[in-house]
Amino acid sequence: MASQQQNVTIDSPGFEGINTEESPISQQPGFCLVADNAVVDRFGRIGCRKAFAGFTTAVNITYTPAVGVDSTVITTHRMGNGFINNVSVVIATVDVIQRDITGTLLQTDSFVCKLTTVGDVHELDELTLPTMLNPTSLNDAKIVSFRDKLYVFSAGNDPLVYDGTAVTNLSAAATYRPPQDNSGILAPLLDGNIVTASYGRLWVTGVGEDYSSIYYSDLLIPEVWYDGKHTPHNALNTGGILNVAEYWPKGTDRIVDLIAHNNALYVFGRNSILIYNNAATGDPAAEGGIFLADTISNLGLVSRDATANIGSDILFVDDSGVRSLGRTIQEKSVPIGDLTYNIRRDITAEISATVDKKSISLSYWPDEDLSVLTFADAEIAYCMEMRGPSISGGSKMTRWTGCQFRRSMYYEVAGEARVLLAANTGDGMFLYDEFLEHTGTAFEFKFESTGYTFGQPANIKYVKQIDYTVVSTRIPTIGHAGWGFSGRLDYSKELNIDAQIPALYGVALFGVDEFGDGLTTIRRYKVNTKGSGETLIVGLRADIEGNSLSLQEINIQTLLGRLN
Repeated sequence: MASQQQNVTIDSPGFEGINTEESPISQQPGFCLVADNAVVDRFGRIGCRKAFAGFTTAVNITYTPAVGVDSTVITTHRMGNGFINNVSVVIATVDVIQRDITGTLLQTDSFVCKLTTVGDVHELDELTLPTMLNPTSLNDAKIVSFRDKLYVFSAGNDPLVYDGTAVTNLSAAATYRPPQDNSGILAPLLDGNIVTASYGRLWVTGVGEDYSSIYYSDLLIPEVWYDGKHTPHNALNTGGILNVAEYWPKGTDRIVDLIAHNNALYVFGRNSILIYNNAATGDPAAEGGIFLADTISNLGLVSRDATANIGSDILFVDDSGVRSLGRTIQEKSVPIGDLTYNIRRDITAEISATVDKKSISLSYWPDEDLSVLTFADAEIAYCMEMRGPSISGGSKMTRWTGCQFRRSMYYEVAGEARVLLAANTGDGMFLYDEFLEHTGTAFEFKFESTGYTFGQPANIKYVKQIDYTVVSTRIPTIGHAGWGFSGRLDYSKELNIDAQIPALYGVALFGVDEFGDGLTTIRRYKVNTKGSGETLIVGLRADIEGNSLSLQEINIQTLLGRLN
């Protein structure tokens, strides 16, 4: 015989994020199994992400259509920004790929573009480039800001220098001095694409496809590099070369990225990490200068752009997931530094399945309190809440779909924080903002709970009613409540989710009200349910098309029956 009907309240369901590592029925109700296109909002509720909104209205580049072209794809690949003459400047690399009807590549054209803003209109405008040896490698360029200029380093090319007016080659500077020693010039061009601008110098590797030697420029003089004892010798030149080939803890490796943090230079290999201290000294090669302080083996970096500086720490993507550099150094690689602990198998499977590891990137958006791991080829991303970890110690994780961008970049301009997304759709750049997608169509917020047993896993549950407390704003939308007992959502019911429409300009009394956001609507939606089972799964789907939505609470009316 069934007992008296009970009310079970689930406060803030899903606010701990996704957890696919532990048994669903043993988890805290704050975890969930699915949180698509979701974030943990500022009130600690699971809610929809912002939109990948339209930003640039044109990509102004000039290229010649190939003979027999059937398809043309314009992709924004890499972005960078810095201050030139006290003005924030954004540039990006863009390419155009043309194919015939069989899919055969006909032609690739590569560009560097500047973000131009006139009023509320944003466009990408082509910059005139000097002749390049390998222009197609611009799609994997590294853009850094140094001494009032922007530098574009790409494999096989002389670095490009943008001063706000024109783009020139680094070697075109009258004072340019390439790395040289007693035997002569070691590298006529600094043609690597792994670079950091730190401690008053440019540090670059991959020069001549050598990923063991790190060249660093003279202090505050980016066109002057190591001159050894070669004539003419400049005794004041503090540029130099750091060769790490002998110091890999596993015998051999290759440099994937260089990161400066806390007076140290972190050399990330594919399978190990080297830590050089005193990198910020006046002359790294002098007595008391840079030295190898530590090594870490069996951990490395999957790709150059898979790191994020969060100020207090460096996050990086290893084959096992996203890790904290600080905790990795302290604990020597143990799982305590694993931010993606709650979905480790999902993340490792995605990394393993990604053929082109260069399509994996990680970025930090401080105003949103998010770190975002993007798998561009799969058009998905995993979002990590940075305000605090989940109760398991891992980050609060959600998953985003429909990610039609290659990279993301946070920057501030005129006191406004923006997150730019490098579009792979020919649209130049998107903006992470508001709740209307660049396509003009809806994206779907999707939530599925863990298995609820209400502390009595062996009893049959006869669920009579589920109440969803939903917070919505701006405009109404359509939702779908779901529930089931077999590990999936067997039943569903459509919900009309309300929101108050904002006032239009000039329609209020005396015409003093302006157009504004819709008022927040908090409403409980009651769903009569059917079915029975030992473990209950509850879900909610909703279309996001200019509206916002968060799930605040779930109340479940159930009878607890006999032991099964």
